[in-house]
Amino acid sequence: MIFWVSAAALALLTMLAFLWPLLRRNEGAMDRADGAIAIFRDQLGEVDRDAERGIISGLEAEAARTEIKRRMIAADKGRGPVDSGGLSGRKLLIACALLTPLAGAALYTQLGAPTVPSIPFAERAAELTEAQNLDKLTTQLRTKLESEPDGGETRGWELLATTYGNMGRYGDAAYAYSRIVERDGATSATWSQYAEALISAENGTVTKTAEEAIARSIALDPLNPAGTYYNAVAMGQAGQTEQARQSLLDRLALETAPAPWMPFYLREINRLGDLLGLEPATLPDFPDAPRGPSAADVDAASEMSAEDRQEFVRTMVGNLAERMKDEPDNLQGWLQLARAYGVLGEDDNARAAYESAKALTDKLPEDDPRRVTVEQGLAALGN
Repeated sequence: MIFWVSAAALALLTMLAFLWPLLRRNEGAMDRADGAIAIFRDQLGEVDRDAERGIISGLEAEAARTEIKRRMIAADKGRGPVDSGGLSGRKLLIACALLTPLAGAALYTQLGAPTVPSIPFAERAAELTEAQNLDKLTTQLRTKLESEPDGGETRGWELLATTYGNMGRYGDAAYAYSRIVERDGATSATWSQYAEALISAENGTVTKTAEEAIARSIALDPLNPAGTYYNAVAMGQAGQTEQARQSLLDRLALETAPAPWMPFYLREINRLGDLLGLEPATLPDFPDAPRGPSAADVDAASEMSAEDRQEFVRTMVGNLAERMKDEPDNLQGWLQLARAYGVLGEDDNARAAYESAKALTDKLPEDDPRRVTVEQGLAALGN
């Protein structure tokens, strides 16, 4: 109720702001016309007196009277439009003054939230207190980590970086990640998270430091989806729109099953494609992907013993291996099979799967990331 009373008062003030100058201008115009006519009448009398005293001739007096009367008629006409044809412009302004608050009220009912209840002060105070407590805790954690001789635990910096990111303090998040990536064993994911924080801190702009973080992320893991994504963003900002789009499409082509990050790829692909005037792309449906266990298989596995579960996994991997005998050119299938054997600890089988994949990747361009994946896999197995 208070809101609508306040809105009505503001509406009245708005109309008054429109109408007051108009009313004042009309009154002023009438006063000026009357005053001018009175002056002209005095001038006529003065001319008559000068003619009687012989100061001016009869012809001069008549000419002066004619000019003064002409000016009187013009002054009198100056008041006419106020009450006649000139009202059209004033009517339009008055209509605008009346319609402005009405239009504002109609727009608010459509786009505003007149029925949403206000937040009680107690709840707002609780939110403010919670935010202050979180800020205090992050400050304490940062101080503690910075004061430790060894630079603080990595896990603590990871927690701090994540918290800063959730708070929207991307510059502080980037600082926390910078304390992690400088350590031995920093992963590709950490470098890409560092790049993300740097980019967010610059409102989406990829800086030189962010480019270096992206490059480091890709060097550690060419298949890191985040690294590839931000590398495409960097290329797009550098004007390499077509190359950026293609890099995202190439990375999508490496997958054999849907992944949570794919919608983000698709959105960027279509944004870049729109700049190039291309038709929108869609996510692949993975019709030929080697299938993993179904929901029923997972439920059944959860009820197995550790030994039975291990045997179940081996059966699934065996099924994939049998399928690959019929699909020797399925590069993604060989990569998936190699990774599966690696998880099971069957190095010989993993090596054989990588060798089969290598026979296919040798035909690919030198900069194809799948070649790097195969080479890294073989190197990890001692080849």
